[in-house]
Amino acid sequence: MPLRGRGAHYSIGRRAVEWTLHNAYRGHWPARLVRALGMQRRVQVRHHRVAVAGWPSTVRPLRIAFISDLHAGPTTHSSLLDEAFAQLAAADADLVLLGGDYVFLFAEYIDAIADRLRRIRAPSGIYAVMGNHDLWADDAAIAGALEAAGARVLVNQPVSLAAPFAHVALVGLDDPWTGSVPRLPLLPRGDDRIRVVLAHAPEVMLHLGDEPFDLALCGHTHGGHVALPGGVPILVPGPLSRRYAHGRHDVGGGRTLIVSRGIGGTEVALRTFADPDILIVELGC
Repeated sequence: MPLRGRGAHYSIGRRAVEWTLHNAYRGHWPARLVRALGMQRRVQVRHHRVAVAGWPSTVRPLRIAFISDLHAGPTTHSSLLDEAFAQLAAADADLVLLGGDYVFLFAEYIDAIADRLRRIRAPSGIYAVMGNHDLWADDAAIAGALEAAGARVLVNQPVSLAAPFAHVALVGLDDPWTGSVPRLPLLPRGDDRIRVVLAHAPEVMLHLGDEPFDLALCGHTHGGHVALPGGVPILVPGPLSRRYAHGRHDVGGGRTLIVSRGIGGTEVALRTFADPDILIVELGC
């Protein structure tokens, strides 16, 4: 499989694996088989409330919906995408955030995501970052499709939310493994707005160090995808992805990191004890 995007760490071994899977998974039979056997897991909606010091008492909480790792392709059935986007629409969120890895193997699969994304509405906007699979497949094509569907793609870029949430700044960072995250302050010194960080993988914490933020949302880990009873992951890439395999984590300094298990599949279509999920976060006082 040729490298079409700007992603790093696309080794000869990775290229060989993807070429093999592309040929072995023709017809998208892995996703169809898992569904036919009744083994496709339902999408869970996980709710969190994050209290932030300094939130204006006159402003209601910001309702954020976060979805990640959709992985449109041969190991993610279209009905799973339908279910995920139905839950996303039902969340009635102010702000919708997309955590990357929209496809598996080919950028052309982004059409399945873009078609569904066009039906999502969020008064405070829809924002997206890239994941490692996007940066390998063709991040320019994927970003273009997302933008055309109504999302704004952020690459190491802060944005200000509109009123009544003008006191909140969203910072979308590049994938910390295959992309390039600058070692810079998230916002200019003296900017005391509440900070929400959007990134694909928990490894972004290696770049952030002790940089202040209030909430960070990541995916990438799949919660192990194939996990033991109790949700203990068997295999998760990267040291921080293992430490923060899923769920909510206090990472010090009043900072909260929440990691989604994502939706779709990559090499394997079947999930065990790592149900797909979307996150609904109420951020406020």
